[in-house]
Amino acid sequence: MGETVRFHRRGTGGAAEKPVELPESVIPGVARICALGLGLPELLDEICREVAALFGTECCCLVAIPAGGAPVEVRRFPGGGETAGLRDVYRELCLREEILSRLRDEGPLAVPDLSALSPDDPVRALFEPASVRSLLVVPLRIGTALNGLLAFHAIGSPRSWEDGERRLAEEAAPILAAALERKTMEERLLASEARYRFLADNALDFISLHDLEGSYLYASPASRRMLGYRPEEMTGVAADAFHHPDDLPKLREGNRRLAAGEGLSVTVQHRLRCKDGSFREVETVSSPVTVGGGEVRRILRITRDITERKQMESRIFEGQQQETIALLAGGVAHEFNNLLVGINGTAEMLSLLLSGNEEALQYLSTIERLGNRAVELTRQLLAYARQGVRTPELLSLPRLVTEDFPALRAALPSSVEIRLELDEGVPPVRVDLFQLKQVIVSLCLNAAEAMPCGGTLTIRTRQEDTVPEGPRDATGPSGDGIERRLFSGGEFPGPWTFLDVADSGAGMEEATLKRIFEPFFSTKFIGRGMGLAAVRGIVENHGGAIRVYTEPGKGTVFSIGFLGAEGTPAAEEPREPPPLCGEGTILLADDEEDVRDVVRAMLESFGYTVVTARDGQEAVEIFRERAGEVDLILLDMMMPRMTGAEAFAEIRRISPGARAILASGYDVQGAGREFASRGFSAFLQKPFRRGELGRKVGEALGSGSRGTSGES
Repeated sequence: MGETVRFHRRGTGGAAEKPVELPESVIPGVARICALGLGLPELLDEICREVAALFGTECCCLVAIPAGGAPVEVRRFPGGGETAGLRDVYRELCLREEILSRLRDEGPLAVPDLSALSPDDPVRALFEPASVRSLLVVPLRIGTALNGLLAFHAIGSPRSWEDGERRLAEEAAPILAAALERKTMEERLLASEARYRFLADNALDFISLHDLEGSYLYASPASRRMLGYRPEEMTGVAADAFHHPDDLPKLREGNRRLAAGEGLSVTVQHRLRCKDGSFREVETVSSPVTVGGGEVRRILRITRDITERKQMESRIFEGQQQETIALLAGGVAHEFNNLLVGINGTAEMLSLLLSGNEEALQYLSTIERLGNRAVELTRQLLAYARQGVRTPELLSLPRLVTEDFPALRAALPSSVEIRLELDEGVPPVRVDLFQLKQVIVSLCLNAAEAMPCGGTLTIRTRQEDTVPEGPRDATGPSGDGIERRLFSGGEFPGPWTFLDVADSGAGMEEATLKRIFEPFFSTKFIGRGMGLAAVRGIVENHGGAIRVYTEPGKGTVFSIGFLGAEGTPAAEEPREPPPLCGEGTILLADDEEDVRDVVRAMLESFGYTVVTARDGQEAVEIFRERAGEVDLILLDMMMPRMTGAEAFAEIRRISPGARAILASGYDVQGAGREFASRGFSAFLQKPFRRGELGRKVGEALGSGSRGTSGES
């Protein structure tokens, strides 16, 4: 502590007080306390205690005045008793600019006896209510800024402040000011760090700090929620270990640009690997962290999980794509199916006329076969667009596979072995028979194409009690392979009946798996067809589920599932078709001349009298003139001037008992039910064959047989 100086202090009345020994310097004691690493309140308390003991005063106060309007910190020793009011006094003093300016401009304020001051003096008015009789206040400065006060007080009786006491107090002021400034800055830094750490620890986004080589220096707790990794599992690890290999070039280019100072930030969409091996779609904003000279030393990254957003965008795009295809399919169905009525119908009529010419019949058979393939393509387009007419019925999947096995066997190469693993106890399903057969054939043909050199194709049926909820379309690792799941129904409890079609081919890569349900996508043949796209449309239109599991080098399993239904599928009973030949007059309205001519020839071949109209309005006019002659009207749905439905409404006003069949090239969901409510006897889907036309007309007329006619 150094040598001491002994002197006698005198009161204001001149009487000598007991001698007081002061140290030559208070700096060693204050420095020792500052080195203890205490917090600001504790530091002020210890300095107050030390200085009060050295000076032998009744009360010592140390006041910290932070910049920026922060709360004033006041500590005193001793802390209780009649000095308790000094805390409020000094907080008030720090608001009195006239007193603070005196301390800044004139230095220490020494008042031996407050009562000697004028009653209007602001110092007396402030301290006298706190029982202070005498005070010495020393300003603590950093430059010209006031950052604190060191104050000594005498309570109750006056006290003179000797030159030695003032010297020691002023000597202690700079080190106390520096200690306060340093401690205040430390506290601010700690508070700032705590705030930023709180923000980083509680942010939904993943925040990380990297060196220029890319290694993690810091990873926020969001890593556990987003990726499944604890922050300590990522710290010190190269970031490339968590990135998808395909994304590394653009990420490294972004780092290079930041390190070279070519931008304030870089935004990249990429994939991060989760602890379970799956990948999340993320968007990362990277910013450089620089030091004094502007040199980039670190890279700060804020990463947001956009997996759900990307899936939503994909669903929106898919919906828009399906809507576009649906519009296209509707137009194709109408125009193309009208053409097919003429093509296929003409071939059928020629077959009747040339029944004895075998060579001509072979050519006509080729025309019919190609026409039927065109019809099938149109149906696949409509199935993908979810517009196909479906008639659900209760079916047994094992029975259906067994019944269709001979046809499947004939359709597949002999190098493909077919195995059936059918559980006869699975619940029946309520689906459209034709569309389900289309699904099975498409899956089997796809499996056979995956085994060009031959292999094993396994068809199995099985039951699952539930289908787990999840994203509508999700692809990710599963076991040793990759799985894609598509769910369309909202009812996930079962039982569910699944049909699996497994091949022993080469399997698929993830990129291929994500595209297999796109129209006309194929890894083997450009524009192969709509097979798997139609499968997806049919299954989703029935509220079903699809799973595709593939393992490169080992094969692929396509699983389609439908909710099990109650009941027992009825055995298919042979149905006696209505007679094809009949009599009566039929009014035929269609805006396509070729269609009118072919359909007229078909009807006349059955023995009917046919009157034709070019559109709905002409059909109404003809019916008004010949209402008593017409037994049945056959109307195309879409015609200029007046549609088929509008024309039939007008005809019903003329004759409420009129009967009509509506025909259309549009494959409209539930069209038969919709137009039955308007009084139509039936709905006839274009393109139709001669035999189908004869049966529909016979059913509508309820006509009796007048003989036989060859049905094609």
